[in-house]
Amino acid sequence: MKQLFEIESDKIEILEKFRELARRYNVSFREWELAKKENPSPSGDPYFDNPKNVKEILEGVKQSKEGEIIEMTKKERKKMLGL
Repeated sequence: MKQLFEIESDKIEILEKFRELARRYNVSFREWELAKKENPSPSGDPYFDNPKNVKEILEGVKQSKEGEIIEMTKKERKKMLGL
């Protein structure tokens, strides 16, 4: 009976130990690197998984750097938002 055993780790020393163990017992194994998520949120907020949201944020950063901004007082923001 064949079984699949999957290991996921970013610690090289752990992966090396599993490789050594597999070789010692003549067990075949395959390795592949997992793609790193490009999510900039430390908590992994799914909002950043949407390319449209990230594109809008980057466009806003670009506009800000190019001076394309409008400064508003707190009162003006509240009025604009209907608060």
